[in-house]
Amino acid sequence: MTDKNQYIAGLIGKYLDDSLDANEEKALEAWINAADSNRALFTEMTSPEQLTRHLQQYYAYNSARISARISEQIPAFRETVTPARTLSPLRKWGWAAAAAVLLLAGGTYYRYAYRQPATFVAAAPAIIEPGKQGAILTLSDGRQVVLDSLNNGVVAKQSGASIVMADGQLVYDPTVAGTAAMQYNKMTTPKGRQFRVTLPDGTNVWLNAASSLRYPTSFTGNERRVEVTGEAYFDVVKNAGKPFIVQVKDKADIEVLGTSFNINAYENEQAIRTTLLNGGVRVGVPSTDYKKAVVLTPGQQAQIAGQQITVAVNQPTDKILAWKNGLFNFDGADLEEVMRQLERWYDIEVIYENGIPHTRFIGELSRQIALTDLLDILKRTEVDFRVEGRKLIVLNK
Repeated sequence: MTDKNQYIAGLIGKYLDDSLDANEEKALEAWINAADSNRALFTEMTSPEQLTRHLQQYYAYNSARISARISEQIPAFRETVTPARTLSPLRKWGWAAAAAVLLLAGGTYYRYAYRQPATFVAAAPAIIEPGKQGAILTLSDGRQVVLDSLNNGVVAKQSGASIVMADGQLVYDPTVAGTAAMQYNKMTTPKGRQFRVTLPDGTNVWLNAASSLRYPTSFTGNERRVEVTGEAYFDVVKNAGKPFIVQVKDKADIEVLGTSFNINAYENEQAIRTTLLNGGVRVGVPSTDYKKAVVLTPGQQAQIAGQQITVAVNQPTDKILAWKNGLFNFDGADLEEVMRQLERWYDIEVIYENGIPHTRFIGELSRQIALTDLLDILKRTEVDFRVEGRKLIVLNK
């Protein structure tokens, strides 16, 4: 990113906020008049109709980040100056509007400035809604309870705990000492659902879509062991005398005493990824010498592929936890990664009609956006789509 690029990004934001001084107005005029592509980009970014439409689509919560991103997309500032025209500022939209347009330009309109507008294939009229809170609880006796719309109250009683629905999450209240044999429950989130559960020891677990968590109804013995598939975020209650262990089938064991971390263990991902937010965890492969396990510090990520464990440092935790915070974060993501997220959240099947286009994305969006609106945004890249029922067909332009 150059200082001049960032300066122009700031000027556009001030223009939208009607706060340019005389010198800044001249500088912006110079950039606009330096090239037709600059003028086209500026026109698109400051259209009131475009602002209104895209403000409804984008979840722009960090204006500083967004401002930096557009500056990377603006062509290098040209010193050539042609006679200026008089700017006619919009009414005051405020920085929120500027931030939304800056995100839009950083991810999409940069391409518009250098390409002819594409002809898009119209999407099917049916609206595919985003996912929501919900899960299926399987009790120890095999009974299943759909949790999507349950009111507050006791759901069931299992050995050692009452299972209570409280404000949209499931809570295990260990009010009765466990005396019977250990019993297990299983929480499953289908595609298009995510859910939160508080385990008997007070540990909180958030399950992403298409995931599961198997756990005892009371933690007895000298450890707390659970099993997970898919993706989950753990906020573990500290208990030095009873370590908390997360097992991913026979592929990984994550041992903690008290910490917050995220596990991504979907079958269609290339590796099992454990990212530590705070505290400390030890990650190992059960079938190997456990002494070879790695110990993570905050910001590190253990990646398990087969029997191999590698550690990546300085991980973008805001991107990794975006799902938990109600966001898609596509920073640096290729098309396949984006489509895997959409498959799980919108409960769709993605089909590549003519191979997989090599496209990367930036930016964040709310996970509450309808699929058709999200596709309208993605279509401004090198990819087009066709929707047939719950099938999303990816096309090359």
